[in-house]
Amino acid sequence: MSDEEKKRADTFPSPILPGRLERPEERRWPSPVPLPAVPSEDVGRLLNQILKRLDAIEQRLDRIEKLLTGKQPAS
Repeated sequence: MSDEEKKRADTFPSPILPGRLERPEERRWPSPVPLPAVPSEDVGRLLNQILKRLDAIEQRLDRIEKLLTGKQPAS
C-alpha cells in the first residue's frame, strides 16, 4: 500500500455497520405455539415409527440410485 493510499484510508475510514438490532419484544414473548404434551409411553412408539419410515425411505433411495447408475448413457 502506497503512502497516498494510507492517507486516503486514514482520511476516509470504512463505515462500521452495526449488528442486527434485537427488538425488545423478541426477547420478552414466548413462542405462540405450545409444545405438545406427549405421554412418555408414546415417545418410544413414535420413535420406532419414525425409524421404520426412515428405513423405508432409505431403501427406496437405494433402489433409485441403483436404477440411475444402471441407466447412465454410454458417452
